[in-house]
Amino acid sequence: MKKYIPNKIIEKYRYLRAMILSIGLNKNKKFIQSDRELNASADYSVIVAIHDAPQVTLRCLQSLAVYGGKAEVILINDGSKLPETISIINEFIEAMNWRVIHHEKAQGHSQACRTGVLASERKYLCLLNSDTVLTPWSWCGTTDAFESEPRIAITGPTTSWAGTDQSLTRAEHCRMYWNDSQICDFSEKYVSGIENKTWVDLPEISGFAFFMRRAIWDEFDGFNVNLPGYGNETELCKRISKTDYRMVWTKNSYIHHFGRSSFSGVLTKDEIRKKRQAAKAYIDNMK
Repeated sequence: MKKYIPNKIIEKYRYLRAMILSIGLNKNKKFIQSDRELNASADYSVIVAIHDAPQVTLRCLQSLAVYGGKAEVILINDGSKLPETISIINEFIEAMNWRVIHHEKAQGHSQACRTGVLASERKYLCLLNSDTVLTPWSWCGTTDAFESEPRIAITGPTTSWAGTDQSLTRAEHCRMYWNDSQICDFSEKYVSGIENKTWVDLPEISGFAFFMRRAIWDEFDGFNVNLPGYGNETELCKRISKTDYRMVWTKNSYIHHFGRSSFSGVLTKDEIRKKRQAAKAYIDNMK
């Protein structure tokens, strides 16, 4: 039935639904990151692979500048061609003293992350998609998990869009409509209702904000370069799941994810679908 409904009607319905679900969220509130969150961030190397999509990249880097705390930030410009994207990257590395590594030609998400990890120096990694927005509650949940149990190898926060249980329905419906203040207001209300050190074991952690011990990355040799853009976190989690290590969802942290936006304007929906299918076939054939 849905295919017979005009797209304009569908978009209007989605907009009205989002407006209703956004009632009570402040559009203009300033949020303060706690000292505990600020200090927790110091153990992380944040690696952001960027391949154009300047609009979401700008929001990602703005949030990282505000809520990245003391983290080491490494931007990987993976063959971006749009002048707007290059300008955004240059603006932030100059203002924030972040590091940037340029790939003249796009090598894909897996290789971009590998490049960033090789340049990183902290004991924990945060492989962050460029279509995300950090909040003041991005770090402690993961740190608590890593410090509580050496067997926890990978963690991921609650979000608005994921292929796992990490996503929340309300945030998913509103993910493209909230401004950054509404995102933070929602995350504050959500996180305040979750007890500290609340995490759930999952067979896979979504790759939009992939938190991992650096030592585990080295042990398993990171992402498979045969999966340059899709399914790389699934394949790595599958390898790790065959061991005694754990992978957990840290419910008391939140990072917003727009989803399917990192390569906006670069790949068509059909191209994305085909790449996902190819990645799934590769993973399904793993021994």
